[in-house]
Amino acid sequence: MERNSRDYRNRIRKVNDNAYEVTDYLYNKSLDAAGSGGSGRAIKKVYYPRYVTPEIYAQAQRHPTTGKGGFGGLFSVTFVNESASKAFYDVLGCAKGPSLGTSFTLASPYTILAHYFELDWAAEYGVEKGLIRVSVGQEDLGTLMGWFEAAVGAAEEAVRAGQ
Repeated sequence: MERNSRDYRNRIRKVNDNAYEVTDYLYNKSLDAAGSGGSGRAIKKVYYPRYVTPEIYAQAQRHPTTGKGGFGGLFSVTFVNESASKAFYDVLGCAKGPSLGTSFTLASPYTILAHYFELDWAAEYGVEKGLIRVSVGQEDLGTLMGWFEAAVGAAEEAVRAGQ
């Protein structure tokens, strides 16, 4: 544990920087960013402290922050329909699995994994079936952006195809 903590600040900086850039891209592709001009968009919402309750997050945030924004590497994304969610997840090039906090990026269909037998109950509390949770890692930013651009492209294609 001690050995793994030696470069902790550098690793957290990289994760924060990567997550900041990825979520910036995803947010700008979302209905939240588009307002009423969101026709053809696949992403409904990006759940990341920068965009959802930043004032509450600031109360617990460490200062000075490490990396861009200091919002951490965990975020969730919802989609305009289930086909868009499936297309995004299937094309996303990172590792897939339920664990979080690894040094590499992981994605999981959170609601399906956590609430498979109680999807209606989860929906009552606003947790959508197609929600994808991502834990951003330390990969090269170009690699990450390539994965997410391809995944958004697939999701938008699914929306255009009316699937």
